[in-house]
Amino acid sequence: MKKFLSILMAASIALAMSPASAETAAPAPKKADNKAEKKAEKKPAKKTTKKAAKEEEEAEADVTGSIVTEYDCAEGHKITVYRNPGNPQNVALRWDKRIIPMTRVETESGAERLEHKKRGLVFIGIPVKAMLLDAKRGRQLANECKSAEQAAAS
Repeated sequence: MKKFLSILMAASIALAMSPASAETAAPAPKKADNKAEKKAEKKPAKKTTKKAAKEEEEAEADVTGSIVTEYDCAEGHKITVYRNPGNPQNVALRWDKRIIPMTRVETESGAERLEHKKRGLVFIGIPVKAMLLDAKRGRQLANECKSAEQAAAS
């Protein structure tokens, strides 16, 4: 019986060290390497995506073919609003020498409200005037803004 057990032990040790078992053991490290490679590939992709989103956010809006409304504001500020007649959601605003894409927000009062959430800009237009607010800092950037039509009406 002892002889049988020693042969069985020797056989199992030999099997464990045989080339066939080495082949089956080899894929395990490859899987770990593949996971590491996938993680390494994903990280730059995420950075690229974040970078692309930031560039898109910072990119100036295309105002080709837009209806332009210029507002003269108190303290010498000027705002220009570009509205696309084919797509009412496509609106841009020129402020501080930059053209910023804005998102139209529906209001119950009927006032025109345009926002750029990342920058915190809010443009509010009512029939008698318009204003530009900095929602992040809680202050007005421009007030008493009037287009040529609004100035003529008052």
